[in-house]
Amino acid sequence: MKFGLGMTVTRLSGLRSRVFGSVFAVAALTVAVIAIASAGPAARSATADAPTCAAGTTVQTTSGPVCGITSSTVSTVNEWLGIPYAAPPVGNLRWQPPQPPTPWTTTLAATAFGSECTTTSGTAGSEDCLFVNVWAPSNATSTSNLPVLVHIHGGGFTGGNGNSDNSLLANTGEVIVSMNYRLNIFGFLVNDKALGANSGDYGLQDQQAALRWVQNNVAAFGGNPSKVTTFGESAGGSSQCDLIASPTAAGLFEQAISVSGEYNTLLGYPTSLEPQDCKSMPPTKAQANAAGKNFAAAAGCGTGSAAVVAACLRALPAATVESIAGGGATPPHPGGYLNGGQGTVGPTINGTTLTMSLRQALKTGHVNHVRVIAGTDRDEDLVAYANEAPFPVTTPADYQTLVDTQYGAFASQVLAKYPVTRFDSPGLAWRTVAADSDTVCPSLVTDQDLASRMPTYGYEIDDNDIPPYTPAGPGVVAPGASHVGAWFLNPQATPLDANQQVLQDQEIAYVTAFARSGNPSTAIGAPAWPRFNLANPQEISLQPAGDTEVVSAAQVSAQHNCAFWDRIAPKP
Repeated sequence: MKFGLGMTVTRLSGLRSRVFGSVFAVAALTVAVIAIASAGPAARSATADAPTCAAGTTVQTTSGPVCGITSSTVSTVNEWLGIPYAAPPVGNLRWQPPQPPTPWTTTLAATAFGSECTTTSGTAGSEDCLFVNVWAPSNATSTSNLPVLVHIHGGGFTGGNGNSDNSLLANTGEVIVSMNYRLNIFGFLVNDKALGANSGDYGLQDQQAALRWVQNNVAAFGGNPSKVTTFGESAGGSSQCDLIASPTAAGLFEQAISVSGEYNTLLGYPTSLEPQDCKSMPPTKAQANAAGKNFAAAAGCGTGSAAVVAACLRALPAATVESIAGGGATPPHPGGYLNGGQGTVGPTINGTTLTMSLRQALKTGHVNHVRVIAGTDRDEDLVAYANEAPFPVTTPADYQTLVDTQYGAFASQVLAKYPVTRFDSPGLAWRTVAADSDTVCPSLVTDQDLASRMPTYGYEIDDNDIPPYTPAGPGVVAPGASHVGAWFLNPQATPLDANQQVLQDQEIAYVTAFARSGNPSTAIGAPAWPRFNLANPQEISLQPAGDTEVVSAAQVSAQHNCAFWDRIAPKP
């Protein structure tokens, strides 16, 4: 039957039943990887098998001229791939803030993606990875002043890349920029003694360096540097929360779209990810420094002067760094100080880039006042996957074990509210609990807190039939998955069916309207999307087949038992 939330569900003794599929561990980790050996700009411009630049695509950047190609997906879009926005963070620049790239004078053929950053698994990527990619309508000029959308990829800050096709959005009249940024231990190691005061958060600093590149260069591609919208999914969604809270990101963007930025466990049980999402308190400076000290000791670099320790750390082979950080865990488990490894592998409160969590910053008003779209999926669950036991959740005992492990003293209350007998399967019961506690209810609180400081537009994905298509880019789901579902902002490897195509059209209309005006309600061909009003909060329920509708936050809260979850949630 149809409920007020716009979801087609079956009620079983007061609790909903949902279609149960495999759980998506980290969305961007499943995005197709393009691993291209990274050399300096001159070396890459001479690569024999790189495509030849298209006529009329030469653009002068602050570092040197670049030329691009016509998109193979959309003939009315040009693209420039693998442009260095910072110097390679290798050698003495490992674990340093991003530095300007070495300028060039010979035109750089920006016709192939640069390397992704070294991932947790160590099977792909390079430390030389700080590249941006640009897509723009082929008729754009330096006076076009088009809205700019900057994509920050997901992957739990341990994997993923920005090397995906963004021609679909660019074809609607925007300039799109994507980036690679340092990941896992290479992006987030803290050791104030060896690496200097306020060390860590290099990955977040890379994101901001890429945004400064946009400020300095996007006009040459046809974009308006005063109309920048950042967007991202999963860790890219939580990166939006970091940008809003970061003092050093002031003035770099006007709007943000956080897709599924809530994914850590509610009570902080150490899954494969450090606390890093929009609701979490990241490791404190003291915790991160202690972890960094342990990392240095484990690497045999723990003694001597600061300079000696730093030199020792920077001389370590990349594989050694990853092994120590991961504690010998099997990929994609990122290890880190919570999981048997050493060091920090995600954002920390380092005192400069991040001085407090998003929730703390919103309470005190120390935030970047921008316009925000934020939300999550109705069925999102990032907790029980390959490196978490038991998997799959097939028996009532499996279900009870996970509930006991995740909720501790509250487990009996959780089991009473979500008895396994009321669901079609133990797996369905678990996914319902995880989605309610970890994603949907915290997302409502985040929307409320954001709306107290800035214009906010909340959403929930309510799609019972997310197609089992392999995505051609980030922001959509892997087959049968439930994480970051049904944001179809990239070309699809397999065409969407008619119902999902309507949803894609609406989503693109909302995103581009927001990029142009700061208000998704100006979208053509989609229902008006109300601003999250604290006196009468409403959100948009994104659904296929033209069923998208406005719902009250109270409806969402009741459907997901948020009064219960908000009562037991930590209050950072």
